[in-house]
Amino acid sequence: MEGISQQTGMQDAASLPPERRKHRRLQMQLPLEFRRVTESAAGQHRTVTRDVSTGGIYFETVLDDLRKGELLDIEMTIPPGEGHFPYQGRVSSVARVVRTEKPSGSAGRTANRRMGVGAAFRESFKLSF
Repeated sequence: MEGISQQTGMQDAASLPPERRKHRRLQMQLPLEFRRVTESAAGQHRTVTRDVSTGGIYFETVLDDLRKGELLDIEMTIPPGEGHFPYQGRVSSVARVVRTEKPSGSAGRTANRRMGVGAAFRESFKLSF
């Protein structure tokens, strides 16, 4: 049980891989619409985010043909909330797919054909109300 604390079951900090992210992630489920930049508006897909940072997003989709390097037009709906936005707003940007994966817990299940997608923002957000 090297690297595992016997009392807490937690890994020692020294045994964890180094953190590569530059931006703090927030686990937030925000409505998300996206499409490949090469598709028309008819190619729009809807889902929700699993986590968001100023550098990118992670979401799941039923699309199984998104590939690393593809550019996506994305638009998230930001709900109103005390202390940040007094009104509902929409944030849009272009993001590049940096990874795709089968979400944990979906291995071996044919009914759950969702794909996890990590995408990095390529440009500053555009905010609209």
